[in-house]
Amino acid sequence: MSDWADLMRELDAWHEGGRCATFWWRDDDATRVTLELEHLLDIAAAKATPVALAVIPSGADDGLRRHLASRRLASVLQHGWSHANHAPDGVRQEEFGLHRPLAIMLDEIVRGWRHITTFARALPIFVAPWNRMEAHLLSHLGACGLKAVSTLGPRPVAVAANSLRQTNVHVDIIDWQGTRGFFGLAPVLDQVISHLRARREGRVDAGEPTGLMTHHGFHDAGCWTFIEAILDHTRAHPAARWLSAEEAFFG
Repeated sequence: MSDWADLMRELDAWHEGGRCATFWWRDDDATRVTLELEHLLDIAAAKATPVALAVIPSGADDGLRRHLASRRLASVLQHGWSHANHAPDGVRQEEFGLHRPLAIMLDEIVRGWRHITTFARALPIFVAPWNRMEAHLLSHLGACGLKAVSTLGPRPVAVAANSLRQTNVHVDIIDWQGTRGFFGLAPVLDQVISHLRARREGRVDAGEPTGLMTHHGFHDAGCWTFIEAILDHTRAHPAARWLSAEEAFFG
């Protein structure tokens, strides 16, 4: 099981090879200003690290829009429409699957993106709720005004259907199937190091930055401690660099 020394050794290997290990940070499910969201944004500011907020359009209020205008390190991505599950019982949760007419889903996506464009630093990136969506939707996102998509796991290609960019997240810090709190230092670092090593060894796309996924509304003390610690450890290493979402997708 991994510890911080293991992460440093992996970053050392990148450094010895003359390479830069890139990271990006995506936080999901923002709709309004809460103490938890404020804490997350304060950490990003204190650590001088960009964070991409996946905002749920149907629930996003004007207070959030006004507040984020002054949070220069926070960009805004579109997180589905209402993050509502439309899958039948016994099937994995999904908002944009094969369970509804395509025209209805595309109308929601268009309305959602129209609302997201009212936010400062909005980027035309679609974050699929529950990190899943049916592949047939990808070819339609461009017509909705979107230029990129983000889910979970190493991307199969950097450019998907109709020139759609793809940059995913790879590190989930929450134990969704158990405590619904912090997953634990060793298993989370295992995820970080596993993706970094796979990139370095050419087993996955080396150009895809390692993505940290957080959910501010669910964080316990362990989650907050880990976020600060990984930012401290990586930012102190010469081989590591945190990218903004714009750099991660379009840089």
